[in-house]
Amino acid sequence: MAVFSKISHSELEDFLKNYKLGNLLGFEGIQAGIENTNYFIFMSSGKYVLTIFEKLSLNEAQFYLEFMLFLSSRKTLCPMPIISSSGQVIRIFKGKPATLVTALEGITIEKPTSENCYQVGRALAQTHLDATEFQNVKPNCRGFEWCKTTSSQILQFMSEDQKKLLSSEIEEQTVFRKSSIFKILPTAMVHGDLFKDNALFRKDFTQKDTTDKQQSTKKYQLSGLIDFYFAGTDVLCYDLAVALNDWAISTDEVTFGSFKKNFFDKMVSGYESIRELIPEEKKALPMMLRGAALRFWISRLFDWYQPREASLLSPKNPEQFEMILKKRRDETNYGNEQNPA
Repeated sequence: MAVFSKISHSELEDFLKNYKLGNLLGFEGIQAGIENTNYFIFMSSGKYVLTIFEKLSLNEAQFYLEFMLFLSSRKTLCPMPIISSSGQVIRIFKGKPATLVTALEGITIEKPTSENCYQVGRALAQTHLDATEFQNVKPNCRGFEWCKTTSSQILQFMSEDQKKLLSSEIEEQTVFRKSSIFKILPTAMVHGDLFKDNALFRKDFTQKDTTDKQQSTKKYQLSGLIDFYFAGTDVLCYDLAVALNDWAISTDEVTFGSFKKNFFDKMVSGYESIRELIPEEKKALPMMLRGAALRFWISRLFDWYQPREASLLSPKNPEQFEMILKKRRDETNYGNEQNPA
């Protein structure tokens, strides 16, 4: 999230006339993220999030919001899009598609505990179960085909060693995606971007966490998952891999990118407490971890070297996911899996 489109109080008041949410008390821009403009909106009826879609068409944004409406009506913990008085889930604001959703209670956690990983694993699995009932299909807009296409646009910014790494990983991922294992992996709509900044936690003083003594005074309960605007139909265990590559890794300078075994195991066990992975998914997970690292290395390279102007925009350093991809490649080769250390 970021602020590309600036708004005024009067413009916002005019937009909100088509919602039965009470009086506008205030608003503020949200810094996190790099794709859309987002504001917290404070109404007399409560707190909401306004999203102005900077790249998506009206139909594309409509699809994501219908998916969120579907999930929020099931067991998935996620924001619920607000329907306008005229029955619209999306409207035009500042010449762009825009929507309002409920603002979930809680904060993001930079240093999660293994128990937090367990909670996120459960929530992701529930999202996948609910998503299997969603009838519409939309290919992952940042899937492997996007990786191959976009890689050609960033080659000019890469060193020779980086180019070799990129070429090698794309080649090996291509071979893997033609394998008999890959062809039978379960698919459905996935979140596609479940990083630590896309999950909110609220303080829970009743929860007992015995797994992480260093944060024993800071116990949080997951309140929900946010930002489904990269959702698309893809392999379910790929979505788990995206989360593992962020939630379950060491962020220490010396060991950055290595898995913390307890965190990895807790997220997987949390996931399997809701949806059990089939044997083929477990065998494919190492390559999915590499594929997820590749996707975010490419997207961060693209955003780093071809940034857009925006208030509060902070592109993320691509070097981190280059390191993570190298770690995943060191840990496993296709057909020769190793467990995380």
